Amino acid sequence: MNWFYNFPDMSRSDLREFKKSVDFAFTDFSRTYGEAIENFFEPLLMFLVWFEKFFINTPWPLIVLGILLLAWVGSRSIVVVLGTFISFMLIGYFGMWEDTMSTLAIILVATFLCISIGIPLGIAMARSNKIQAFVVPILDIMQTIPSFVYLIPVVML
Repeated sequence: MNWFYNFPDMSRSDLREFKKSVDFAFTDFSRTYGEAIENFFEPLLMFLVWFEKFFINTPWPLIVLGILLLAWVGSRSIVVVLGTFISFMLIGYFGMWEDTMSTLAIILVATFLCISIGIPLGIAMARSNKIQAFVVPILDIMQTIPSFVYLIPVVML
């Protein structure tokens, strides 16, 4: 009856060997395909670095003014614009301006990437039942997975 109270687990030595095999497999994968993966994503990285430098080197009043204009166009609410202004002033005051501009660059590049892939794929799905039959099950599976799981390969690479 001891098995009923104690959950079966892997021994420490087996767990250590399992971890080593996973580490070695990832190291081999990185050494084999790492350069090709970096070359594939190089244009995206250049685009990201350009936007980041643009946002960091642009005077902060112009960035804030542009964001306030976007907040006004998106909401038509003075309360939202005022809240946005106060938020960005606090970001600058607390010394997080460069980190915020880096995050803004990442969001902008990710949005452009999603739009450039999503719109043509959506048009192709609307025009072809075969493409739709292939993509819809993938999208259904992706909806059941938490979004942070998609970041694991990005962090690894």
